[in-house]
Amino acid sequence: MPTSVPPAATLLQAAARYLEDELLPTLDGYHRFQARVTVNVLRIVERELRSAAPPNGAGAGAAELALAEAIRSGLLPIDSPGLAAQLRADLAQALALNNPKWTNPESPAP
Repeated sequence: MPTSVPPAATLLQAAARYLEDELLPTLDGYHRFQARVTVNVLRIVERELRSAAPPNGAGAGAAELALAEAIRSGLLPIDSPGLAAQLRADLAQALALNNPKWTNPESPAP
């Protein structure tokens, strides 16, 4: 990719900022809600790119699905040593991407 093009995370940040700062104040009702949802989606994808985390369903996501199936099927007992700690760590990582305020209340609004 040419160096004149900003990184994808930077482009997403700019798009979210435009929607939130310039377009959102001009909207109301349904379209305001949909624009807010779109801003949130763009910010989640931006954080995912910046964290270098694989998208849902790829890489670590496949491991998470396998873990869930092992628990569901009884192959991995729910009281297995280390399981609770692993699940907490996975949840913290997911929350950090979805909404950093959930894991760090002092974090600025996305």
